[in-house]
Amino acid sequence: REVALESRFDLLERATEPKFAGECPGTPRREFQDGIVAGIRVRPVQNPYVRLTAAQKYRLNNWPSRDWKGWIPQRAHVRGSRRKYRLPEDISPYKDELGEWHPPRVSGRYKADIEKQYYMHNLPWVWANNYYQGSVHYMDREPKGKTYWYKKEFRRAQVAEALKRADQMVDDYRKERREKKRLSWIESMVLEFAGEQTALPYIRQRRIPKM
Repeated sequence: REVALESRFDLLERATEPKFAGECPGTPRREFQDGIVAGIRVRPVQNPYVRLTAAQKYRLNNWPSRDWKGWIPQRAHVRGSRRKYRLPEDISPYKDELGEWHPPRVSGRYKADIEKQYYMHNLPWVWANNYYQGSVHYMDREPKGKTYWYKKEFRRAQVAEALKRADQMVDDYRKERREKKRLSWIESMVLEFAGEQTALPYIRQRRIPKM
């Protein structure tokens, strides 16, 4: 799955201004092609096909958070306010001069509004806590329900892979068992009287495999 590799601040320079378009006549219409590679959507993109009502136009034109011409990722507004907030400082807990911790200046409700602004500018939410680690995709989770049906198939695949190198595995096993055997009486006597350095080329080395 996709994992972030680039710097957050490099991505913020690629913000694109949202655009709006009327609905295409006729059905079905073609899916919006921005953010699609070979028919597969690889990143979220703001949908431009929106029928703007008078109330929506008022909100888009009135609040600074919807002023796309002057929108800056590091200094964002929230809906219903004309105050600018610094990112990511104002969406994280902060410590005052006395060492006391305080909750973020922006609540979760308005933080979600800023996140929506990022998506409308074709930017990922780079201030997520697990942005660089990523999260488990819901299609990659372990299936629910009875496990015997997929564990059996997994075991069958392991056996098929092991059978491809069966001859080598048998030879390795026989060699391991032969080297594990104790030295015979003759080999022990030769090692005892001749010494390890002299007898080394003539007797086998006992190797006990690590468990």
